[in-house]
Amino acid sequence: MNPIHDDELVDLVGRALRTVDPVPEHVLDGAMAAWTWRTIDAELAQIVFDSAAELTGVRSEVMERQLTFQVGGIEIEVMVVDGSRLVGQLVPAMATTITQANEERTISTRSDHLGRFSFDELLPHPVRLTVHRPHDGRPPIHTVWMVF
Repeated sequence: MNPIHDDELVDLVGRALRTVDPVPEHVLDGAMAAWTWRTIDAELAQIVFDSAAELTGVRSEVMERQLTFQVGGIEIEVMVVDGSRLVGQLVPAMATTITQANEERTISTRSDHLGRFSFDELLPHPVRLTVHRPHDGRPPIHTVWMVF
């Protein structure tokens, strides 16, 4: 009798168990849903530029704060204007819904065909932006929470 290798034994036991006791459909669905979480961080846009960090120690007039977030080839560029407005642009340009949220409230706006958007109100911090992408079926992009 030829000895059986470990890999072959595992394969034989696995086939026997799947035949006698197949995995329920809802367990397979749950496993597939959990698998999508492997790329959850890919949809969280990180700060790649912050003008406040770049100008540390520089004496100058009060400047508008500029931030750039990036994830998967998409940039979200924002600027705080007069400490009360938020204006921005999506690169590459896309017309979509963008929300600004804090723990208590969410407000929405639309970007135009050039990707430009603005919020006339800056919510009390911390806040984060969400770029919704229903046009391509991909999940929304969230920025990290920000304090201005």
